[in-house]
Amino acid sequence: MKRKWEAKLKQIEERASYYERKPLSSVYRPRLSKPEEPPSIWKLFHRQTQAFNFVKSCKEDVHVFALECKVGDGQRTYLVTTYAQLWFYYKSRRNLLHCYEVIPENAVCKLYFDLEFNRLANPGADGKKMVALLIEHVCKALQEFYRVSCSAEDVLNLDSSTDEKFSRHLIFQLHDVAFKDNIHVGVYTRNRNFRLYKSSKIGKYVALEIAEDNRFYPIQLKNISKENQYFLSSLVSNVRFSDTLRILTYDIPQNKQKRLEYFNHTSTSVETIEGFQCSPYPEIDQFVLSLVNKNGIKGGIRRWNYFFPEELLVYDICKYRWCENIGRAHKSNNIMILVDLKNEVWYQKCHDPVCKAENFKSDCFPLPTEVCLLFLLKEEEFTTDKATNNESKNPHEPSSSESSKGTFSDADWDNGIDDAYILEATEDAELIEAAENSLLSYNGMDEIPDELIMEVLQE
Repeated sequence: MKRKWEAKLKQIEERASYYERKPLSSVYRPRLSKPEEPPSIWKLFHRQTQAFNFVKSCKEDVHVFALECKVGDGQRTYLVTTYAQLWFYYKSRRNLLHCYEVIPENAVCKLYFDLEFNRLANPGADGKKMVALLIEHVCKALQEFYRVSCSAEDVLNLDSSTDEKFSRHLIFQLHDVAFKDNIHVGVYTRNRNFRLYKSSKIGKYVALEIAEDNRFYPIQLKNISKENQYFLSSLVSNVRFSDTLRILTYDIPQNKQKRLEYFNHTSTSVETIEGFQCSPYPEIDQFVLSLVNKNGIKGGIRRWNYFFPEELLVYDICKYRWCENIGRAHKSNNIMILVDLKNEVWYQKCHDPVCKAENFKSDCFPLPTEVCLLFLLKEEEFTTDKATNNESKNPHEPSSSESSKGTFSDADWDNGIDDAYILEATEDAELIEAAENSLLSYNGMDEIPDELIMEVLQE
């Protein structure tokens, strides 16, 4: 018995020595005493897919950002947080110097351009005049093809030019108008990274700032600074759903002759039921179809739009006009089915002018368990794990007991594990606090230390 106590005492002394060299961060406590600080949601991931899966499982209004952390290797770490949380730490420009908005695939977004040319290779080029001319032509095209009126005063013009390169970002701030997604904007493809206002590329020292010829000025709101307004305006995927929002599309027919078309909420044209393109959630598509195929009526999905800030799928329905507001079917106006992915509910709105004037929204109904995101994510993980287990195992690989990090036996615990592994099992709140403290204290540096990233990611 005495030997056991001596061994335990020695183990405690060793741990005390370890914590003196590497002290634990303070335990996270809600910031109730500082109401100006936003709720603490701050998660880092190695992979973009992991970050978006976390967003799907999170009830808060969070978004994905990419952080450049190390010169030369091209790798990025993905941060999930709220707009308010990011701005709270981002506005000081002491840390988080190289940040990008990750524009979600299939999400409704603003029209935007990334413009640049080499000054040495184009000595006679006048960048300002070229930008002004582009804005003029785009505004004319928006008026001609979509009947959207705009001017240079509706374009946030950001500049990060150097002596060697002319570089601009243009983000159109169209009133109650947005594009269906990135592909319909025609600039980039899926989940592309778009540098944030005030950020520079890693290894560079020129950040995106308001261009001197910028003519866009955001409407000032209470409790939101002018700089914060510019920041929110610069976010391409920061588009909220509203009944009056028009969704523009850019269509490339099979004959490759490009043409433009638009859909607005009063359009009466109907696509074939079999012809609609599936949303990112086919299980939810099928559930919505089941709602509008009943009582002898065969309804369909005319089109869908996805609003990333609210995690909201909006389905325009055709050939099924039952409206809960009036207790019968509308004679000509179609309805909408809206699926709130965060709260796992659905409800009905409609395009009828009277219902819209009343701001009608039906009661919320729960989604079936089998189409809820957490259930679908678990199914996806199970399928992936099963496929992985079915693959032939390399005889030279360590056994699962050896390679499973964070799984320990009683004997391992009694023998004294390296406390670094214990730290990895700390609650998320403590890891978040550690990340924030480290970021705020890491002043004057251009990159986030690898140790911090590994500490937060290993759970």
